[in-house]
Amino acid sequence: MDAADINPSPIPKNGESQAHRDLKRLALLWAQTHGFRVAAAEVSLPNHRVRMDVAAYQPQRVREVRRDERTRRERLAWKTTIGATAIFECKASATDFIRDARSMKATVERLQVLHEKRERAEQELKIHYPSIRNGDSLFQEYETLNFERPGYERYEKILRKIRQLSDRLHGNTKFDRLTKYGAANLFYVVAEPAAVCPHVLPCGWGLLERVGDELVLQVKPHWHEVSEEDRLAFFQRIALAATRAVNREHGAAFVPEGRVLREVARAVTDRR
Repeated sequence: MDAADINPSPIPKNGESQAHRDLKRLALLWAQTHGFRVAAAEVSLPNHRVRMDVAAYQPQRVREVRRDERTRRERLAWKTTIGATAIFECKASATDFIRDARSMKATVERLQVLHEKRERAEQELKIHYPSIRNGDSLFQEYETLNFERPGYERYEKILRKIRQLSDRLHGNTKFDRLTKYGAANLFYVVAEPAAVCPHVLPCGWGLLERVGDELVLQVKPHWHEVSEEDRLAFFQRIALAATRAVNREHGAAFVPEGRVLREVARAVTDRR
C-alpha cells in the first residue's frame, strides 16, 4: 500500500475537486445529447478575462430555395448558418455557489417570492402567447422560451425587480460578467442536488441538477440574443480549447508563431 492509498486527496494539484470535474463531464455529455455537438471544457471568452467551465455550440441549418442552372428549376436545399451558443458553470456545493453569488438573506427571501410570481406569469404567457417558443427542440420540456417577446407589462415589471435583486446578489461576479458581456444565447448552472435553489439563480440562467449519473433540467434558461459575429468567435474559442486538449492527450507540443516571435524579441531585448 502506498502513501496515496493511506491519505487520499479529493482535490487534484490544480485545485479542482473531483466533484467539479464530474459535473463538467456530465455537462459535456448533456450538451452534446441535446444538440450542442461542439463542446469543450475550460474555454476562455474572447476579449474578456473569463474562463467558462463548459462552452457549447449547436450547429444549425436552414432550408433555402436554390436555382439549378442546368435544369433551370428551383429546389429546396440545406444551408449552414451560425448556430446557438451555451455556457455551463459547475457548482459542486452550496458554499461554492454562494461564494460567487455573495448571498444575502433578505435579498434571497425577496427573490423567492418574485420567483413564484414569475412562474405564475410564465404559465399565463405560454397559454396566451405561443410565439414565445423558440422551436429549438423536438421535446417540449427542453424547448427554450423567449418571454421578453410579447411585451406583457406585468411580467416585465416582475422581471425588472428580479434583475435588480439579482444584480445585488450576483453583481461583479462571474455570473454577472458573463451575462453583461452577452457571452452566449443560453446560460446554465450545473449543480449537485440541493446545492442551488431556483430562486437564487442569476436572472435568466437555467439549472441542471445531477441526479445519479445524469443531469436533469430543473429550470429552463431564458434566450439571449447574440450577434452572429460573437457566436462565430465563441465557436472558434471552443475549437481552440478542444484542440489544446487533444494536443495534451497526444503529447503534441505546439507553440503558436506569434508566441515564438514574442519570445525571440524578449530574448533580444534581454541581451541588450
